[in-house]
Amino acid sequence: MLKRGGIVVYPTDTAYGLAVDATNPSAVKKLYSLKGRDFKKPIHVIPPTKFWTEKLVKLDPPAKRLIENLMPGPLTLVLPLKISGESWKLLSAGTKTLGIRRPKYKLALDLAAIFGKPITTTSANVAGGKNCYSVSEFKKQFNPRIYGRIYAHIYVLDGGKLKKTKPSTVVSLSGKNAKILRQGPISETQIKNALLFTPRQH
Repeated sequence: MLKRGGIVVYPTDTAYGLAVDATNPSAVKKLYSLKGRDFKKPIHVIPPTKFWTEKLVKLDPPAKRLIENLMPGPLTLVLPLKISGESWKLLSAGTKTLGIRRPKYKLALDLAAIFGKPITTTSANVAGGKNCYSVSEFKKQFNPRIYGRIYAHIYVLDGGKLKKTKPSTVVSLSGKNAKILRQGPISETQIKNALLFTPRQH
């Protein structure tokens, strides 16, 4: 489905998400259309490997510390965009930054790893709608009569009913300053503590 430019619904460590091939501009546009999301709002991604993370965004020591200590986990890091191309222009919504996410949920990480390219990780809801913690909640929001043909290009990975959890904490890193854009399961104290540690050498 991802290779064909379709959309995959999948569970994460917070709520259900929507994945498309983040390198495919057509698939990214289809995702925005499905959600009814404003193109002025960015969408985050899950890189399949460390190599891809380094290819997508600029990583300074603070970013590496947060990645080392708090990922995988319910954290999204908004970092300076390094890669160029139509897909990344769309996903970054002109901000010149990109959100990187590594959910603490094996199925979500496996999906990106096996696909071999970054996938999107926006919440599986209609713009302005509630987060979905089950496939039935997703189906109620995304009525096929509303979205017509695009609905046929969706594949659902049913992870059962998820525990209701706040969306990931979103942290923007600019230089040495870390700013919380959205408070979620990862606390400000955890972020501050993580920034004090030095990443392990690999």
